Amino acid sequence: MILKNLLFKGELTDITIEDGKIAAIAPASADTEGKDCSGLSVIPGLVDMHTHGCVGYDTMDAHFEEMSSFLAQNGTTSWLPTTMTMDYDSIRRVTEASRDVSGAQILGFHMEGPYINATRKGAQNGKFIKNPDLEEFKTLDGMRVVTIAPELEGGMDFIRGTDALVCIGHTDADYETCIEAIEAGANCLTHTFNAMPGIHHRNPGPIGAAVEKNIYAQAITDGLHLHPAVVLMLYKLFGTERMVIISDAMRATGLGDGTYEFGGQDIIVKDGVARTLDGAIAGSTSTLWRCVKQAASFGIPFEDAVTMATRTPADMIGATSKGRIEVGADADLILLDKNLEIERVMIAGKFIEERDEQHRRYLEEKETVRSITARFHTTGTFVAHEVINQGNINTTYRVDFRQDNGSIKSYILQKVNTYVFRNPKEIMENIRKVTEHLRGKVRRMNKPALHFYATDTGENYYIENDSTFWRLENCIDGIGYDTCDSLEILRNAGAAFGEFQNQLSDFDASTLFTTIPDFHNTVKRLDALFAAVEADSCGRAASVQAEIDFIRANRELASQLTIMQENGEVPLRVTHNDTKINNVLFSRDTGVPLTVIDLDTVMPGLAMHDFGDAVRFAASTAREDEPNLEKVAFDLEKYRAFAEGFIGKTADALTEKEIRTMALGAITITIELAARFLADYLTGDQYFKISYPEHNLVRTRCQLALAKDMLNKRDRMEGIVREIVASV
Repeated sequence: MILKNLLFKGELTDITIEDGKIAAIAPASADTEGKDCSGLSVIPGLVDMHTHGCVGYDTMDAHFEEMSSFLAQNGTTSWLPTTMTMDYDSIRRVTEASRDVSGAQILGFHMEGPYINATRKGAQNGKFIKNPDLEEFKTLDGMRVVTIAPELEGGMDFIRGTDALVCIGHTDADYETCIEAIEAGANCLTHTFNAMPGIHHRNPGPIGAAVEKNIYAQAITDGLHLHPAVVLMLYKLFGTERMVIISDAMRATGLGDGTYEFGGQDIIVKDGVARTLDGAIAGSTSTLWRCVKQAASFGIPFEDAVTMATRTPADMIGATSKGRIEVGADADLILLDKNLEIERVMIAGKFIEERDEQHRRYLEEKETVRSITARFHTTGTFVAHEVINQGNINTTYRVDFRQDNGSIKSYILQKVNTYVFRNPKEIMENIRKVTEHLRGKVRRMNKPALHFYATDTGENYYIENDSTFWRLENCIDGIGYDTCDSLEILRNAGAAFGEFQNQLSDFDASTLFTTIPDFHNTVKRLDALFAAVEADSCGRAASVQAEIDFIRANRELASQLTIMQENGEVPLRVTHNDTKINNVLFSRDTGVPLTVIDLDTVMPGLAMHDFGDAVRFAASTAREDEPNLEKVAFDLEKYRAFAEGFIGKTADALTEKEIRTMALGAITITIELAARFLADYLTGDQYFKISYPEHNLVRTRCQLALAKDMLNKRDRMEGIVREIVASV
């Protein structure tokens, strides 16, 4: 794309854009083909490194799509969502939220509090103020900037120890303390003059120290926070290379007067001015673009005001491809008309109206989520939603509701894939029975219990337009692992699934629906494989004869558990049937298991299958589709760790024969899965999703290599189980 005839630095200019970058800048030429922008001037997209919210949303809501769209429409193309002084979990939740937005790009986060001085808290919530905690801060992903009061205990050590840009703010520090902080690594003042001592001829304070050491200084140039003469003074003291214009905007920006929540407190906006109930100014209601124009109206040259809201903040936070118009920079541009009003905005080489499709889909999805959750018994007011990655089958959202006390309560909304789960009502009835049985037992252990919410008609699901199946459950705050090398975590995962089995040992499994018939009927799975071999519909059987021969040689062994169950030698129990480690939620603080999730496949089955599938996945040294079979082995230490947790919780609930055949369960499930992969390969890859033509064959060989190693280690696997039982 070539933007022709733009006024840039007083000259008509053609700007070439390729792959989201500025590829060339040249004098305008009549011979160049491109988009004619005659009558328009161009400046870099604005970079707001200190903004809390807009259009009714706040960074602490941990939803950024609406904010990013509004910011982009008003010229801000990059930003740092800025948190408030709140509890650690609320701030962590912000850093874990999705940054995939259609508008202004998120470059990281700015943490303003809780490491601040209570005497200079301004609109911050005093009950969450605390001393700097470097180890805690390091766990917050993406924190690019942090504001602290350096005089607090541990402040200097924090400044020396963090990699983030440190800003001095909400501070009562004197000149000497600020000099020490700057020499330790602090490099900016947060909203200069606001929430800090001013300049005094006998105590220059933070501002005097900043001038002496030539660090950056943020300024809110909305005409309210600073007198125009003070804005000009800062400009003369720090210049375009060190003065940073910020908005410090809050959720009322873009809206009218009224009462708004800000950091867990009520804020009154009247005549566009936001104040706390005790009268303190509480952020601004101005966009960054308005602050730039205000600064220019105070006497700062327009070009310099633009620089202080583009290149300077970008340089300060190390985003050196932002905030500039030069070859190689990101193509984030604002096109202005002759009155210096925003005509068009470009982000990463696309005008924002070209990016509107993503935003339109988001708004449609938001309205659907809002209307569906309204069918269930929830509390509070809908705030926003976010798609979360949880499993590969259902579509899952986290939905947030603001409660009367200002806190956020989250729910998990799922659209059930009825192509995979053909009988969702039966699934939900199984889940209802199991969760009701577990709830009292779990709560006596002081652990969270899964709960599915009812609709007005009493069901724990809602069917939209007679076809789309929805359900809503509580959101349990915890951490999950897709893979794990920690023996302690594997032991805890085993304990979680063992506890699940133990707590359901007095539940009559025959009262549950078998929602997936013959799911782990290994006899029928192997029959299906050999039928596929016989039919050889794709002409592939001859090329996999070795794999067929191995499974045939172990057919009797792999069928033993199914035959034992049919003969009544082992009981049917309530089983989970998807016992991967990522279906356990762990405490973020202690690492102990909180709960087992994803109960869609709960139905009658064998405890050995649950155990076997778990260790097949957890104790393998390679992924399920590893083509290099030399990497595939069965790790006995991981096996022991999981078994210690599982058997430690089930030894009193399971029969002697069940425990004795745990190792056989692992071998059986592995051969069964290999047979399913191979049958799918022989019949044209109709069931399992593949990424390349031989994918199912690679999966087959990987599982068979794992099964062979298990067979070689079977005696040791069984010995480990005996040792664990003896020690329980």
